[in-house]
Amino acid sequence: MTRLAFPFAAAPDGRSMTVDFGDAAHVRQSLELLIMTIPGERVMRPDYGSPIRQMVFNAGNGAVAIALEATLQATITQWLGHALELHDLTVDFMDNEAVLAIAVTYEIRASKTMSSFTLRQDLA
Repeated sequence: MTRLAFPFAAAPDGRSMTVDFGDAAHVRQSLELLIMTIPGERVMRPDYGSPIRQMVFNAGNGAVAIALEATLQATITQWLGHALELHDLTVDFMDNEAVLAIAVTYEIRASKTMSSFTLRQDLA
């Protein structure tokens, strides 16, 4: 089964770009979408998303980073637990660069392969 790719793009044949359900590209795209979606942004799923966009304006490391890590772990497990097993998640507010970095390490359940990525969000 295939899904539309994120970000939406045209394939070389002129059709919509797609990814196979449960493969590495699909899981990574789903994870990135979940992290970057604001709760309430999706009308039919008002509790889908994570609070990182609201939390980027709070104080840097410390309690905010710990709270964001815990919230992201719970959100990822709730919405993507069927597709991946979360192994590590770290949140780092790099004050000197004005960047929020979220590093995620996970196992794709369908293929039993480990994968990781880092999402960087400018705070300025």
